[in-house]
Amino acid sequence: MTIEVLHDQLFEVMLLVDEICRKEGVRYFIDSGTAIGAVREKNFIPWDDDVDFKVLREDWPRFKEAMNKHLPSNYRLVEPIDMAPAFYDFVPRVINMDKPLREETEEDKFYKNYQNRVGLDIFIFDKAPNSSLKQKSMLLKCKILYGMAMSKRYKVDMSGYSFMQKLESRVCMFMGKFFSTEKILKKHEKAMTKYSSLTDNKYRFPGNYLLRELGFFNEEWYEDTVYMPIRDHDFPMPVGYDGELTKMYGDYMHPPKDRSIYKTHI
Repeated sequence: MTIEVLHDQLFEVMLLVDEICRKEGVRYFIDSGTAIGAVREKNFIPWDDDVDFKVLREDWPRFKEAMNKHLPSNYRLVEPIDMAPAFYDFVPRVINMDKPLREETEEDKFYKNYQNRVGLDIFIFDKAPNSSLKQKSMLLKCKILYGMAMSKRYKVDMSGYSFMQKLESRVCMFMGKFFSTEKILKKHEKAMTKYSSLTDNKYRFPGNYLLRELGFFNEEWYEDTVYMPIRDHDFPMPVGYDGELTKMYGDYMHPPKDRSIYKTHI
């Protein structure tokens, strides 16, 4: 599959999910590289091969209900629990079951082929405490639970890890062997939703981001919505997208020369 064909197929998924959300009045935002593409390219980033959406935790139940209600029969909302007893990551996805990304492998079979489908990732932004100490605790719990869940993966490549990262990962993975995937997922959701009842929170935490991207984002960035084009369609972005993208990527308006730092899926 060429990147051009993949972009066409990804755009179809984006339009479908956007249409459902508009129909049901569900709030969501485009995220990460997809958001950069909208701002900088008014299209996909030329070498990007996935789509990222984000949903605030309080909007997630209605988002999930809307997808399950309106998705065509060849589409599916896949949650991490659907891959159990395997674990891939904490990211829900809307996927087209008819369109694989690549030829099936044994690893793909291990994950029921759910991660080997054209679709989009959904990152859930939880309310986070204002206290820096409590933030550190929330971040640590998230990392430990991710490490425990990695014990359920097909394989774990630690070639790029430092000695301490390898040690920490192996300790967490050893701990994870004593818990089922379902139990770890429940522990993760409980830890990430601990502060859901806060009314004065100043921060959000995307507990299912990649570990290297975890951080705390200003609540005010998500208080309103603006729209940015991808191809010929406007998609919602948080009003504070510039602060968010700058925090994540620095000077995001200038493409990096070294593209090898980005994970690819095909």
